[in-house]
Amino acid sequence: MAATSDTHSVLLISKNPDIVESTRSTLAKLEDFDLIGKEVTSESIFPVIAETQPDIILLDFAFQHRIFDLVDKIATDFPMCAVIVILPENEMVNSDRVVLSGARAFIVYPYKSDHLETTVKRVMELMVRNQVLPAVATLKNESIQPRNTFTVFSPKGGAGTTTVATNLALCLHRELREDVLLIDGKHLFGHVALCLNLRTGNSLTDLISHAGMLDQRLIKQVVVRHVSGIHVLPSPNSITEAQGIRPEDLYKVMQALQQVFPIIIIDGGNNLNENTVTYMDSSDKILLVLNPDLASLRDVRQFMDVSKTLSYPPDKTLLILNLTGRKADVKREEIESILKMKLFGRIPADENLALSCLNEGVPVFIKNPHHPISRAILEIAKGLEKIILASKAKFQTTVKSESSEILKKSSKLG
Repeated sequence: MAATSDTHSVLLISKNPDIVESTRSTLAKLEDFDLIGKEVTSESIFPVIAETQPDIILLDFAFQHRIFDLVDKIATDFPMCAVIVILPENEMVNSDRVVLSGARAFIVYPYKSDHLETTVKRVMELMVRNQVLPAVATLKNESIQPRNTFTVFSPKGGAGTTTVATNLALCLHRELREDVLLIDGKHLFGHVALCLNLRTGNSLTDLISHAGMLDQRLIKQVVVRHVSGIHVLPSPNSITEAQGIRPEDLYKVMQALQQVFPIIIIDGGNNLNENTVTYMDSSDKILLVLNPDLASLRDVRQFMDVSKTLSYPPDKTLLILNLTGRKADVKREEIESILKMKLFGRIPADENLALSCLNEGVPVFIKNPHHPISRAILEIAKGLEKIILASKAKFQTTVKSESSEILKKSSKLG
């Protein structure tokens, strides 16, 4: 690529002077990104890309009429260049088609605050990761095993992510009889340890300080084993420690944890930041928790738009409807119609039980395993169990196929 190891090159393709000026002034503030100073026309677009080999291509949606065909051709002919389409607000209906055509992301114009900066950094981060991981798999000559990692998140505060994540970890441990790690991903004001009545000084920061040098022995020393049998990684003990966690270190820690624990549940809370996105990147599925009210529906719809810019496939998100059964609730059918998604699970409301469980430090699934809340979470766990078992079966089939191919080649050589 044209950029050095420290900088990334960006090629802007637009005929709109306002977009050109706005993009140039924004990128000029970023030390890690250099804007290629070449004017691109419809005739010169492919020669310029071939000559400059940019890391990122910012493509104006209005650059030419057959924009979807252009995106597809660029993505096909130059797979090492990430295409980000600059989409006018009145063309948001085409966001899905833009991504399906091969763009890594889209960004709405006029740019909002630091959205351009966030998007180019995000896309570049994914590009780097996707280049490293296949290379590692090739060197080891082995398939990448399923991670079986799930982040429980809600864009609305008070939706119940901690309750869902904690009880889900307990259910999966009982159902699958495998080691389950529960991570408190709410680095500020996390309550997982409180819900489980765990008193420990160990926390995520004990691993962050050794990111890149972790082994199973150190990990097992830091994580805390609960009386139920699950393992727990509490949130940082202070705000200062929490604020010092960098996404790149957190990503390394997650990779190490996935080598030790076959199943990981993360309480992602409701604060969408770089570290939360890192947890989501590391996960197979995002369990998106919502309540049956209009505020929660609005927030979930906004998150679904964000998930597209993060390049997450639609099937990565599973909807969990929490605190159901009240008279004023928005009906299930309306929720599925508005969000255009089927619910993966529903959990009834029982505020008195939830409060007593929190105060006692005893999760619902332990205190009353036959309660409707426990049964509802168990159904969700069984749904995840099917996903986990299907991933394992697919991986084993792939390994057998690869082993068979190796044996065939060795028999021909012998």
